[in-house]
Amino acid sequence: MKKNEEYIVTCIDETRLGSGIVKIDDQVVFVNDMIKDEVGKIKILKVKKNYAYGKLIERMTTSPYRIEPLCPYKTCGGCQYQFVDYSYQLQMKTKQMSELFHRQVDESIEVLDTLGSQEPYYYRNKAQFPVQVKDNKILMGFYRQHSNDIVPCKECKIQSHMINEIYQWLQKHLSFAQAKQLRHVFIRNSKTEAQVVFIGKSEQKFDGLVKDLVEAFPNITSVVFNYNTRNDNVILGDEYKVLYGRDYIYESCMSHSIQLHFKSFFQVNPKQMETLYQCAIDMANLNGNQKCIDLYSGTGTIALAISDYVKEVTGVEIVQEAVDNANVNKEINHITNCQFVCQDASVFAHEHRNENIDVLFVDPPRKGMTKQGIEDIVTLKPQKIIYVSCSPDSLCRDLNIFKEQGYRCKKIQPVDMFCQTTGLENVALLEYE
Repeated sequence: MKKNEEYIVTCIDETRLGSGIVKIDDQVVFVNDMIKDEVGKIKILKVKKNYAYGKLIERMTTSPYRIEPLCPYKTCGGCQYQFVDYSYQLQMKTKQMSELFHRQVDESIEVLDTLGSQEPYYYRNKAQFPVQVKDNKILMGFYRQHSNDIVPCKECKIQSHMINEIYQWLQKHLSFAQAKQLRHVFIRNSKTEAQVVFIGKSEQKFDGLVKDLVEAFPNITSVVFNYNTRNDNVILGDEYKVLYGRDYIYESCMSHSIQLHFKSFFQVNPKQMETLYQCAIDMANLNGNQKCIDLYSGTGTIALAISDYVKEVTGVEIVQEAVDNANVNKEINHITNCQFVCQDASVFAHEHRNENIDVLFVDPPRKGMTKQGIEDIVTLKPQKIIYVSCSPDSLCRDLNIFKEQGYRCKKIQPVDMFCQTTGLENVALLEYE
């Protein structure tokens, strides 16, 4: 097999990154835009030692699961699966998770069917649009895959209708002088409110724009200018100024009101977030009498969600601002059986290792946990661990480390938090043996 050669092939499977898999002389070739059992003519783009990359140049048969994508913008790279029927997306994700966890962790793990969304489009509550002035034009949209080139678009099919409306308004009303000051526009909305954060060098020319913006959208309760002159890819800077209203909006989660600062992490799919948290609650089999710990608690959404089902819960978070935010949310909701502490998880575990913990909830960042961190937190000796993860690979690694410490994964529930994309959340139940 050589570069630029053409072959007629049959797709035999799909990868977790959204590519089709074909074989030529027993060598694997990855080809985008192919679904299992489809036949097509491909051109070889790059040949590696053990695999190759190809490009589809003619589709000769079409899968019954192929649909016409709603989105006409195929180059931004944000969605990998819009050409795939949603029911088949869920089947693919279930199969991929089952194969992954059975192969890399334990064949006895029960991997449940992926929980899909009732609304697989227009679900995201947050968007970050890069802004550039190039060739006397204002460019605003999303980055082309693997580049810093902006793909201008009228709307995004997975962003909420409110975000799309505000984005379209800004496209029409942003001046050259304003655009030259900006790197990004960050828009977030809740069920009742919206927030716009301009990110860039200076807010001096934005008074009129902000006035017109909030008149056009009365549900905008927060407009902020975030100063960022860094020469890297970090989107938010440290300093900011409130241009209108406040620096937060209110959202709800599991019947609780959440004060959400623009720098705070919050799941991008609020409806599926409640599905995710309910899975965690059900998997823990909470009965109102347990003592629980929520590590990496952030602004407290998981701890608050489980507070209705347990005797007491302690959220542990190392970022003081997040702990302060969590305590505000606790007070807003008049919750008395929940506390939040600002402390490293390992230090907390050592200080509380002699206490009787019933269930430990962990929802770490994408990179997962460290081996030392896992060895530290198992000293809490919980009866069960509920691990919420947005990275199947780091979850696999961590489940194997937990297994070394006597905690075996019994069950995994995939939840499709990021519809139309390869992203996926998993809730894992671990029990001590």
